[in-house]
Amino acid sequence: MLTYRWEPRHTIATFVALVMLVNAGRAHVDPSSDPLPSWNDGATKTAIVAFVAGAASEGDAGYIAPVDRVAVFDMDGTLMPEKPLPGAVLPLAADVKGAVAKRPALANEPGVAAFLKGDIPALVALGQAGLAQVTAAAIDGRTTDEVADGMAREAHAAVNARWGTPYPRLAYRPMLELLRYLEANGFETWICSGSPIAYTRGIARDAFGIPPDRVIGSALATRVQEREGRVVLVYTGKVDQVVDREGKPPAIYRAIGRRPAFVGGNVGGVGDVSMMRYAMDRGGPAFALLVNHDDAAREFAYAEKGGESLAAAVRYHFHIASIRGDWNTVFDPSVNARPPTP
Repeated sequence: MLTYRWEPRHTIATFVALVMLVNAGRAHVDPSSDPLPSWNDGATKTAIVAFVAGAASEGDAGYIAPVDRVAVFDMDGTLMPEKPLPGAVLPLAADVKGAVAKRPALANEPGVAAFLKGDIPALVALGQAGLAQVTAAAIDGRTTDEVADGMAREAHAAVNARWGTPYPRLAYRPMLELLRYLEANGFETWICSGSPIAYTRGIARDAFGIPPDRVIGSALATRVQEREGRVVLVYTGKVDQVVDREGKPPAIYRAIGRRPAFVGGNVGGVGDVSMMRYAMDRGGPAFALLVNHDDAAREFAYAEKGGESLAAAVRYHFHIASIRGDWNTVFDPSVNARPPTP
């Protein structure tokens, strides 16, 4: 029979091995790192980090199964500025005028009429429905392939009048950090925007790192045609689906089939409240983030006249991200270095 004699050196070796094992288990956690450096320390940042950490920690009360880790964000006003106009409007002026010259009846659409008159307040008041009407008129008769190629080029060239910078370069830096943080913890990120899907798909990857197949947007009607021996889809000049307000939850369901566990929207038109409530009512851990435009110096200051979105945030337990208070920077430093043009 073999015997084993314990010696002090074995105690030391065992202790060292245990320390190494424990440290190995913690190696992936760096307590000094900050996943959201463009966010100021405060209640909102703390809540985001706690939610994401819980969602990714099996056994935690806030744990979310990987298949259910879906995050959906509005685009205009949530991931990049929507003022003075949503980016999708800018490349359309010449195309709208040309389309109306060929089909005068298009001018009867309220959004198109406001656009042609230069009545920006009236166009903005129509919300995403007005934007969809303008876009439908602009691309009437063009194929989906033509529009996809052209819209991507035009979207990257469209310049925001305040900063003199193309819209894709004006992605909010804090929100880009949030997208990457969610993805690093197993979340699948999506965009659900009222802007036409052809526009949003054209900039989603370069501006936000989100592939075009994870974009939900307002849809324009198409019909099948044969041109030069090829089957193509051609836009009809009609709006098929407006993804805004109560239209967002059905669009999310059709595209994803699951309620998001994390959702981001913004104040300004009550367009995201329904989507945010849809997420909060999922029957499990959920987080809704409402971007509050309250920083006229670095971005813009605006909200609904009645404060409906902020009131909904209090009533339905959304978290509010104050641009003025929660973000220590808004855009990439190269954008901040250029004084904005009023």
